[in-house]
Amino acid sequence: MTTAALLALFAGVLAWPVPSLLAAARWPHRCPRAAIVLWQAIGLAGGVSALLATVAFTVSPLAARTPTAMVDHVGNVAAGEPLAGLRWINLVGLTVATALAGRLFGVLGASTAATLRERHRHRHLVDLAGRRHRGHGSQAPATHDSATHDPAAHDSTTHDSGDHDSGDHDSGDHGDRVAGSPCCLCAHRDQAGILLRILDHPIAVAYCVPGVRHARVVVSRGLLNTLDAAELDAVLAHEAAHVAGRHDLVIQPFVAWERTFPFLRPARDATAAVSLLVEMLADDAAARRSGRRCLARALARLGIARAPVPAGALGVTGHGGGAPASLAPAAAAAAIPTGPAGPSVGANSASAPGDAAGMVSPRGITNPVVSRIARLLDPPNVPWWQPAGAYLAALVVLAAPPLIVLIG
Repeated sequence: MTTAALLALFAGVLAWPVPSLLAAARWPHRCPRAAIVLWQAIGLAGGVSALLATVAFTVSPLAARTPTAMVDHVGNVAAGEPLAGLRWINLVGLTVATALAGRLFGVLGASTAATLRERHRHRHLVDLAGRRHRGHGSQAPATHDSATHDPAAHDSTTHDSGDHDSGDHDSGDHGDRVAGSPCCLCAHRDQAGILLRILDHPIAVAYCVPGVRHARVVVSRGLLNTLDAAELDAVLAHEAAHVAGRHDLVIQPFVAWERTFPFLRPARDATAAVSLLVEMLADDAAARRSGRRCLARALARLGIARAPVPAGALGVTGHGGGAPASLAPAAAAAAIPTGPAGPSVGANSASAPGDAAGMVSPRGITNPVVSRIARLLDPPNVPWWQPAGAYLAALVVLAAPPLIVLIG
């Protein structure tokens, strides 16, 4: 009984005060990768502790020590007498454990399946309405107006499942590109192996639709007209980091946790905080390629638009909510949502779930985009012991539930 009480207390601490304190802390912004590992450890250990608490309570009459009682219960189950030695109050604990496990895994499975369906649908839509970026002909003009991005540079008639087509050439070019200089759209398409789609829509938006083999990076004509070549390179690098790092898999368990316990504010805080940390991870990857100031300028421009990100995608200014994306008609019908969307990652995902872009900001952060821009312009000094301490804390949190059981 003592073991069950300790596990329940530990699960309660991990479910309420710890997420609230960690979401309000500022140190995770200095080492987002270590902070995400700690968040994952807290979520996993909290769920395991809650389940183990109900199990320990259920088998407590069978032996004085919990490990022995668990072994005895397994033996009873193998012998066809699963209720042997249990009182009615223990059966209540067994029912609670079954219901809790069913709720946790059921919501996780249902939300994951819904997200996968929405991504499949959205990939199909952007393939239909989006344009492939084509190669550049050798007779491209020497210079172009830096404020204009020629939409003729993109194939408006071919809709294909791949982007790599060495035979496609075009007389257009991306703004700020001079003859002989590389095109960042081509570079990201070829080097990162991403499938790039361009939407003929005036709103500046960029996001990725994650997947194992079928990821898409989607940009709009408005984005090409808004950013210069260096800023566009930074945004595409940000999206490529989301695709390569499978950041959608990092966010998804926290989305499921929030949906399992929608009445708990710490669950919402956790989703918002992890979403922001994931964006900072992608910011760091993009900054290493394109420079911090270029990405900060792009974020400043895109943060003003606050374009929503569709369900199942990740945007540069934040990640969307859980409802299916409603799609605008005509040329943008394939991808530009007019309402809230599901877990997403991308250039326009500037906020956390619940704010104006569909996200809830962690406490103490009024605008996540501003926090990210400030972090890019003034890189934090990270002492070695901070990430090391976060990793150590994650290890301790994960080790605590089995230790409580073994000692009990």
